[in-house]
Amino acid sequence: MKAAIRRLGVVALAALFLSACSAEDTTVLYEADYPAYDSADALFAGSKLVIEGRLTGLKRVMTEVEPEDDATETDPQLNPNAGATPDGATPPAGPPTVMTVSSVEILRVHKGLARVGQVIQVKELGGTLDGVTYEEADTTPLRSGVTYMLFLETYPDSPASLLNPEQAKYVVTSAGTYSAMPENSIKLDDTDVRRLSVKE
Repeated sequence: MKAAIRRLGVVALAALFLSACSAEDTTVLYEADYPAYDSADALFAGSKLVIEGRLTGLKRVMTEVEPEDDATETDPQLNPNAGATPDGATPPAGPPTVMTVSSVEILRVHKGLARVGQVIQVKELGGTLDGVTYEEADTTPLRSGVTYMLFLETYPDSPASLLNPEQAKYVVTSAGTYSAMPENSIKLDDTDVRRLSVKE
């Protein structure tokens, strides 16, 4: 069951800038809202793609920018600023939305349109850009060389994203078990995976 309503979109992200921005800053903290899930069934149901995959070590940094309102649109429902007098004291724009994109080689497919051996791109909030480190609070980033079970949202023109940075990834251990992230109370075992994968 989902407990929050905002999530990663194709080009927009709901993020709160927590640290004051100045020339001396080297770290920026983000805080974002994501859907929360209460069971493995809900994670599978909410995902377009569920895979086991290993990060190849190839990463890149990208930025995503929320589209600006169309200043020529006069309908207040389409442009909330329609008819507003320009404000000379408009606050400065927030920080860029920096994403780290990892290459993931697919080892197993449990749901969705993908194939074993395919390499897909998965984005996460945060990264280093122009000497500044952008981090998401209270999350554990994907690590190169580690095999994960990933629950993903996919898009036609942007890398896939995790449904939730803590609940939507599990480390696949050498014994073939699934180890949850520290803030994730949902246990996942092979019985769950076999049962839910059969549904697709």
